Amino acid sequence: MQRYAGVIARYDGMVAVVREQYEAWDAPYWNLPSGAVEDGETPADGAVRELREESGLVAAAEDLELVWTTRTTADGRVTSRSWNYVVDVSDPAFAVDDPDGSVLEVRWVPVEDAVLLLGKMPYPPIAVPAVDYLAYGIRGRDWGFTLYGETWSWDE
Repeated sequence: MQRYAGVIARYDGMVAVVREQYEAWDAPYWNLPSGAVEDGETPADGAVRELREESGLVAAAEDLELVWTTRTTADGRVTSRSWNYVVDVSDPAFAVDDPDGSVLEVRWVPVEDAVLLLGKMPYPPIAVPAVDYLAYGIRGRDWGFTLYGETWSWDE
């Protein structure tokens, strides 16, 4: 099972978004700073590392607030879990140091723009909870996504 973590980084009413290109996607899309939790890392530690690598923004694990979790299921088994956090950062300067090379750009955008950009992402297990949280601010949801062939369904 894969483990992932992501961060909604906020500064002065804005949200940090990264434009990424993945092989599985047909084009670059805007995303939140996120990625795989490495062996030996807690989800919060992985989120802090991914935030730093993909944006250069710095946060401490103890400053993160867990706002939603996600699990994906395919062929009757759980294939991934993710933990998604929110944090306010004190220094808005970007400095991408992405070892994966998938980040093409990072920028601060108003929350309303983040909702629109993230809503275009082709991967519902990331897009749907992020848009829901940014639009409605409801914390503590545990989202479940199931893949049937090439179609996703979900519950919260």
